[in-house]
Amino acid sequence: MKKRTEDLIHEIVESKNISQYIHTNQEEFLNTTLYDHLQDLLAETELKVSQVVVRSYKGEYIYQVFREIKNPGRDVLLCIALAMELGTEKTCRLLRVARMPLLDARNRRDSIVIFALERKLTVPDTNDILYELKEECL
Repeated sequence: MKKRTEDLIHEIVESKNISQYIHTNQEEFLNTTLYDHLQDLLAETELKVSQVVVRSYKGEYIYQVFREIKNPGRDVLLCIALAMELGTEKTCRLLRVARMPLLDARNRRDSIVIFALERKLTVPDTNDILYELKEECL
């Protein structure tokens, strides 16, 4: 992915032929599965699944996600991102690969999650802040 989303949208709007747009921008499309992306993140972070399980506070469910048995929701993915200390940009990519809503700084709850991601807070510490500010915990 090299082009900004805004640039791609502009190209789509200006395009007279969607087939041509798709052909021209083939390399811009997400061509990976959530499972493959999670495996790449494990390699990149040099973490083991067992470490992500402990840090995410989601137990056996995380093993099932990494084995492609369970299809995680957004909050589980956010717990995985916090456990892996991904930061906001990589977390948004993870959400995009999973076809989940991206983090939105104009959303109170998402703002707290972004704050936590950037400070490498744990899932319990993030939940404490969410709870204190009367937002739903992860």
